[in-house]
Amino acid sequence: MKALRCTHCGLPVAASSVSSETGPIFCCYGCRLVSRIVGRPGDESLPAWNLLRLGIGAFLAMNVMCVSLILNLTDLAPATATAFRWLLLALATPAMILLVYPFAASAAEDLRRRRLSLDALIALGSLAAFAASAANTIRGSGYVYFDTATMLPALVTFGKLLEATAKTRTGRLVRDLETLLPATALREEAEGLHEVPLADLRPGDRLRVRPGQRFPADGAVLEGTSSIADAAFSGESAPRPCRPGDRVLAGATNGEGGLLIQADQVGPDILLERIIDLVEDLRLAPSRTERLADRAAALFIPFVLLLAAAAGAYWYFAAGSFGMVRAASVALSVIVVACPCALGLATPLVTALALGLAARAGILVRGGDVLERIGRIETIFFDKTGTVTAGRLSVAEIRPLDPALSSDDLLAALATLEQGSEHPVAQAILAAARSRNLALGSVADLQAVPGHGLWGLVTREGITRQVRAGTVEFVGATEANSNENGLNPSPGPEGPPSPKGEGFAAPAADSSTLIYVAWENKVRGTISLTDALRPDAAAAVAQLRALGLVPALLSGDRLSAAQTIARSLGLDRVEAPCPPDRKIALIQEAKGIKTALPGQDAPATHGQDARATGGVALVGDGLNDAPALAAADVGFALGGGTDLARQAGGVVLLGDRLTDLPWLVALSRRTRRLIKQNLAWAFAYNAVALTAAALGLLHPLLAALAMVVSSLTVLANSLRLLRFRLIP
Repeated sequence: MKALRCTHCGLPVAASSVSSETGPIFCCYGCRLVSRIVGRPGDESLPAWNLLRLGIGAFLAMNVMCVSLILNLTDLAPATATAFRWLLLALATPAMILLVYPFAASAAEDLRRRRLSLDALIALGSLAAFAASAANTIRGSGYVYFDTATMLPALVTFGKLLEATAKTRTGRLVRDLETLLPATALREEAEGLHEVPLADLRPGDRLRVRPGQRFPADGAVLEGTSSIADAAFSGESAPRPCRPGDRVLAGATNGEGGLLIQADQVGPDILLERIIDLVEDLRLAPSRTERLADRAAALFIPFVLLLAAAAGAYWYFAAGSFGMVRAASVALSVIVVACPCALGLATPLVTALALGLAARAGILVRGGDVLERIGRIETIFFDKTGTVTAGRLSVAEIRPLDPALSSDDLLAALATLEQGSEHPVAQAILAAARSRNLALGSVADLQAVPGHGLWGLVTREGITRQVRAGTVEFVGATEANSNENGLNPSPGPEGPPSPKGEGFAAPAADSSTLIYVAWENKVRGTISLTDALRPDAAAAVAQLRALGLVPALLSGDRLSAAQTIARSLGLDRVEAPCPPDRKIALIQEAKGIKTALPGQDAPATHGQDARATGGVALVGDGLNDAPALAAADVGFALGGGTDLARQAGGVVLLGDRLTDLPWLVALSRRTRRLIKQNLAWAFAYNAVALTAAALGLLHPLLAALAMVVSSLTVLANSLRLLRFRLIP
């Protein structure tokens, strides 16, 4: 279901915050006011009237302030003072109608939903000051607070206007994504090209995209070569080359060449729409700090009302003959100076800005709570294949162990078995078989064990065999597993002894992935694959170390292969071999959760073995590592552009850049610091201001000004996050 969004600023609004889903929806009074002043399509007289209403109200409030200064600071004759009070009443009455009515209407709507809000405090304080002043004017004695009654809503309205402006800058981040889509698409049909609305597109349509146009759907290139600018998804400013077979995303910009694409995802299923939905959903999912602040703000208003009543009662009896006047002034100051708006703004505004900055950088963070946890990470585990390595495996060497078996025969048998798998290893094996033009057979009863290997019935050249391929333990090439699997034993994971026979190759390099292939109760050979490091992996690890994090490597590969990769990255801790269940156990152990896996020995560990006292994160490909990503405090998933719905990580790196990780950690830490500063200021302000007001040391007008200054201070501090540098 599409989230409701504020008509003015565009930020998501919880359904419980609005009375209905029809008509304009506003997240706050400031947005409602600005929208009425600026106007919306179809409005004609309404914007002019609201601007006039605000202008007249502010003008009257300033005149009330000037007359009040003359009345309070000048020794006037009784008759003149009485005339000035009636003049103030005449000026304040229309000002109250113009300025206080919106707050009173909003407070009444909140009360109908059985909740108190800041609008209720503002309306109550202003009306109380006006009522007391009007009564004293009619009686001809006592103090008047018309200046407080009118300037309070005027000052708060000014603060609300600034707050709405800040929210607009935040909501623009989401609206910018929506404008990436073109209005129409060129669909190739039997009669030729037809320009059709995006709503008419269907999966499988063939679409022409001219140079400089934006792609209308997610799909694959059928014809043409060009370059694509997709910074909105990857955060990468430089265009990438595009050729037949490459994936394209709706909203990306085509470069210098015309392309023909086949649409795979259209309408609400495209990645761009899912990104927008995700940003809206995560904006509506408050963080732990935000939930605590909301609860504190909800309890704050009843506390303020009780404090105002208690302070008023005390001063009524303590001030003697001026008891009533003093009590009214103190109670009014307490109500006016209360500032739950600063407390309410402290967390959500900073969180919204941070999530928007991350989205612009091609990073999707699934909610403010995840963003908070990122800043507390102390240990970060990296998966090896496809994460710190490029994920483009290639066959390095083929080692038949049977003298009667050729390299092509061994490769063809394994490639036939791998035909039913989508694993990167399978793709590399099949690519090597195609490059040699090998004839493959068929496979049946294929079964795979994640992290270990697979087996199935392979039929090739008229012969059917049960072929097993995977780790040394999986195929049964050790003494411990020989009886269970019915295979002849051979030495451990570093490879069987070197036979003298056809196709023998040098031993695989330590950094390679070694696959054992067996059939008819005998290991027939090994095939090793290599995978290059990602170019930014070492830099990312170094930057994470500089931030105080402890990186480590988890790998399902052999220990020696994982150690070689770890040395290249400067990692001190390696856990290998690590099947998926062992990865979960290691993450839980690092989090301080004791885990025992029955019947399974712990993997070899190299380097540090310290447990994390803070958060634990895992960086993986988001599919094979889904359980481990979910088990970590924060799961960083690479390759998010394929299918966001299947990602288990709390963070999706659409650009697949590991250097995004230290940038995001720094952003999270900056966000947490700003939130703490905002909360500290809000609590300190309220503690000092409420105490001063209750002790009678704060005039109601100064209380109104202090309340607005507090909110603006939190607002200005939050907007400092916009200066946080984007990923270069």
